[in-house]
Amino acid sequence: MKKITLILSALALIAMAGTATAGAAFGPRLGYTHDTNLDQFHFGGHAVFANITSNLHIIPSVEVGVGDGTLLGINGDVVYEFTELASGKWSFYAGGGPTLTYFTMDNYDSTDFALSLVAGLTFDVAETRELFAEARFGIEDAPALKLTLGMTFF
Repeated sequence: MKKITLILSALALIAMAGTATAGAAFGPRLGYTHDTNLDQFHFGGHAVFANITSNLHIIPSVEVGVGDGTLLGINGDVVYEFTELASGKWSFYAGGGPTLTYFTMDNYDSTDFALSLVAGLTFDVAETRELFAEARFGIEDAPALKLTLGMTFF
């Protein structure tokens, strides 16, 4: 029952993010998850839920990790884009937020609420899309490290 609730919550979060603003930004993401006794490939999606200011954004994301067990992660990040450090098409961002995870492996499962920090860089490919690379660092019950690549469509 927990797994179904988490999946439905994740889908609702993505649906709200996608419809929150006209011309919302969204995109796919994939990468590598590492923690003690955990190495996984993860994939998922993200959306720009709100632009609080021109540099401050709320970006929820959902990721599914496979490999050593299965991990469903829902992230609610608030990130600051350092446009003052931007160089040409490159830009940097950092932030963090709450992370809800559901992990299952063999006969074990766990649901945890934690915090994570995120830092990344973006590259403008075109006016309507950008590539990004980010590192996510878990605090307490979140995976220790996630390295993610993705694309955002505007």
